[in-house]
Amino acid sequence: MKFPTTIPLLDDMLNGGLKTGSSTLIWCSPFTEGTTLIYQLCASWLSRELPVLYFINTKTPEIVLEDSYQYGWSLSRYREEGLLCFIDSYSAAIGVESKERYVINDPEDQKEIVDVTYNAIRDFRARNCLFVVDSLSTLIDRFGEYVVDLLPELNRSIFLYDLVGVYLFTEWNYDPKLKEKISNICDNLVSIIPVERQVAISDVFTVKRRDGKSVEERIVPFKYVKPGGMRIYVPKILVTGPYNAGKTTVVHALSTRAVSVDRKGTTVALDFGHLEYKGFSADLFGTIGQQRFDPILEQLGGETLGVILVVDSTKPETFSRALEMLRKAKVYGLPLVVFANKQDLPRALPPEEVKERMRLPPEIPVVGTVATEKKNLLNGVETLLSLIFGMGK
Repeated sequence: MKFPTTIPLLDDMLNGGLKTGSSTLIWCSPFTEGTTLIYQLCASWLSRELPVLYFINTKTPEIVLEDSYQYGWSLSRYREEGLLCFIDSYSAAIGVESKERYVINDPEDQKEIVDVTYNAIRDFRARNCLFVVDSLSTLIDRFGEYVVDLLPELNRSIFLYDLVGVYLFTEWNYDPKLKEKISNICDNLVSIIPVERQVAISDVFTVKRRDGKSVEERIVPFKYVKPGGMRIYVPKILVTGPYNAGKTTVVHALSTRAVSVDRKGTTVALDFGHLEYKGFSADLFGTIGQQRFDPILEQLGGETLGVILVVDSTKPETFSRALEMLRKAKVYGLPLVVFANKQDLPRALPPEEVKERMRLPPEIPVVGTVATEKKNLLNGVETLLSLIFGMGK
């Protein structure tokens, strides 16, 4: 039996929807959005009074409910009715008591994760149940290829119990052979990839011929400023990152003029700055790092041409939050530079290790910075501008 996803073209490509006993891998390129699709599938199942078993290791169940509500899907009542059941493998990691029926008390204990998950599948025993793993990539980060080797057995359980299995996977910088193995492990593969976005700018220029020969056209926005004349213009560079990573300091250090709205030293609205540098003119928009302000990230990310992601090099535990903020701001597919900030502090990870721990693709530069001293900030800006305008190509 097949169940429609309620996404017509996707249903058409899947020949009617998702089949009971089958497994589907949602394969996301870095910084693309796959979680919302998961929420939509859950809402579709629950609206038909079909059960959902949701393994979560990237956020608390409450955040799942809050995030899905932002899209108009109110899932709380289904949890209260027992139709939506979480396997909580996140709360214990941040020291929060979980009220869920199935809880992983030690998210670093692979045996406990396996045992609790299989117990939940056997206990739930609901045919046509949507079984979600969010996220497979986080499990692989913790336990490596061991997780991938377990998937065929898990898929057999999905078949045996007439479940519909869906795994969420983000294609970080894993070994190519491991990625190939993952890509072949499920019945269905749904790939989400980024596309470059353009914004409407009133004035641009391009060079069509050089030295008597046609050249590849490159569109460059500009504006006239007084004084100064023509400036290559970047209408919006987003500066984002977790709480206390140094975003406000970066915006102020780079700007000829800047404004912040803060309370007791913490940004509560946004930072705005203007940069004039080597013939470039750019407006900087700094986001708020605290999780309760996440709903406005997408609005702040709109019409962005480039992104500076600021992370605290001394706090690798915040790196996953940094990547989550990029996803929520929907700035995937845009030029991105990571500022590995606070390099002057003890225990600061070098840029290379920051990149490795974040599993960033090779093409994303990571620059070591000390924002309080303005160290390497302009080097990072030059790198970002090169990415935005393809300089040096």
